[in-house]
This record gives sequence, structure tokens and C-alpha cells, in this order.
Amino acid sequence: MSEQMPDQLPAADWPSRSLRLNCVGAGLVGKTLCHLMARHIQLNQVINQSQSSAQQAVDFIGAGRPFGIDSQPLMHLEPADIWMITCPDDLIESVGNKIIQSGRLQPGNIIFHCSGAISSKIFQIPKLADISVASVHPIHSFSDPRSSLESFSGTPCAIEGDPKATKVLDDLFQSIGADLFPIDSESKSLYHASTVMACNYLVSLLELSKMMLSQAGVDHKNHSNPLKGLIEQTLGNYLAGDAQTALTGPISRGDVDTIATHLTALENAPSNWRKVYCSLGNIAADISSKQSLASPQSLQAITKLLNQKDADRKYD
Repeated sequence: MSEQMPDQLPAADWPSRSLRLNCVGAGLVGKTLCHLMARHIQLNQVINQSQSSAQQAVDFIGAGRPFGIDSQPLMHLEPADIWMITCPDDLIESVGNKIIQSGRLQPGNIIFHCSGAISSKIFQIPKLADISVASVHPIHSFSDPRSSLESFSGTPCAIEGDPKATKVLDDLFQSIGADLFPIDSESKSLYHASTVMACNYLVSLLELSKMMLSQAGVDHKNHSNPLKGLIEQTLGNYLAGDAQTALTGPISRGDVDTIATHLTALENAPSNWRKVYCSLGNIAADISSKQSLASPQSLQAITKLLNQKDADRKYD
């Protein structure tokens, strides 16, 4: 059963309501952005692999016409001024360049994708084609499109590409509440790694802390997470200030003996737990050195413990 959304609000005053948009790969990201953009730009076609999935996306968006690639030739694609590619990252290059090679793009058109890891240079534009390329990556979790419609405003978005494309897309994304910042095309992979660390790996770190609790004999399966308050306080302190104001604990105060007992306990745990603990501990030591709470001697002793090879470990 298709997901029906409320009727679109009246068009807002973005200066390019006459521009036409085609969306290719309207999954969680694509249909959310299309729903938001449909107030500000003319949404032509919503292009998915199948006609049924395209129709479901259109039902959610409340605008556009469905187009299934598996049932219609690309020559039937309608013209558009902007082509937004929002399919999975591993398909962007093949799908985007297939659209370009279809001959449906016209001089002056813009084609862009929303991946954080891939630059706009992935698109192969014929010489003298006068087609501009870009990428815009919203730092936002689109796991629940309905929720994203309410929470997208204020989302930071990294943008890079040809000046003509970035100017138009900057205006379009600002119209839906995005907060854009430029990024170098060559730095996209490192930039995306930072977002993965902050989002995906934060979840991994929190899960690892719960696994350590379980191994320590703490039963939390039938109770709320006993680390919840600590997590919320720490994250709140970091977001309200910086790492130096948020960091507390044994490394912050230079407690060598406590770190030694932790490392001894981790000898009986999976080896990757110790590796994560030591890697993050080294970063914590760097932060602690800027706090000036721990002595240089204690931090030196801590980093020595954290970086000991297996054969050299002595914690007493």
C-alpha cells in the first residue's frame, strides 16, 4: 500500500520556481528532499528502477510523475533543468553517467548527487556539452523520512562542484532550510569519514561500552542503559563547549594506575576491545595535555602504557 502524504503547501518565494527537477533514485533521501523541494521548484519526474517504487515515492512526495527504468526506455525521460541523483553510492557513477549518455540532458543543465564520499567529478560530461556538475551532502540521518520532513531545517550540507551548479543548488537547498558550507572535491573521502565517525562509529563505541558492561557482569537487559545519563551529559558538554571542557576521567586527571588496571582487565576481553581503548586513549591524552590538569610525566606514562606491544606489557 502506497504511503500518502498531505497536500503540498503553496509555493514559496524561491526565485526559480520555473526550474524543473528530475530525481533519479528516490529512496529515503530522494523522496524526502523532493517533498521539501516541491514547494520551491517544479518536480517533473521521479525515476526509480520500477514503476511501482517510483509511484510509491510520488505518493509520499505529493508531486511529480513516476518513471520506471525497467519498463520504459530512457528516451522517454522528460527534460529538466536540474537532475538529482540520490541512488545508493555504489550506483551513482553508473546510473548518473547512463542518464548523461542517454542524451536527455540539455545545454545549461545541472546534474548532482547527494553522496558524502564521492565527488562530482564522477560524472563524465562530454566536451562542449555545457552541463554543470556538483554534489550536495546533507549531514542528516534519513532513516525516517516523515521525521526528516520536520527536522531537516538547519541541516549542514557540504557542497562542491562547478560554480554555476553550486550557485543554483545553494539557493535551492537554502530554500528548504539547509545550512551549506563549501568543501574541496579532493577532500570528500576524508570529510565523509569524519561524518561516519561521528554517526556510525559513535553507535559502535556506545555498543562496545555496553558489551564491556555485560562482560563485567552488569545485567542491563531488563533495565534502562545505566550509561544513559553519562552519555547524555558528556555529549551535551561537548556540544556546548569543546573537547577540553568535556573530557573528564582518568586520563584527564593523569591517573596512571587506573589506566593500568583497565588494560589488565582488557587482557581477558576480545583483542579488538583493547585496540579501540588504546587508540581512543591516545587521543584523550592529546586533549588532556591541553587541559593542563594532568602532569606531563603522568601523561607520558599513560601513553607508554597505551602503546606497549604485547610482549612488553607490564602494568604493575
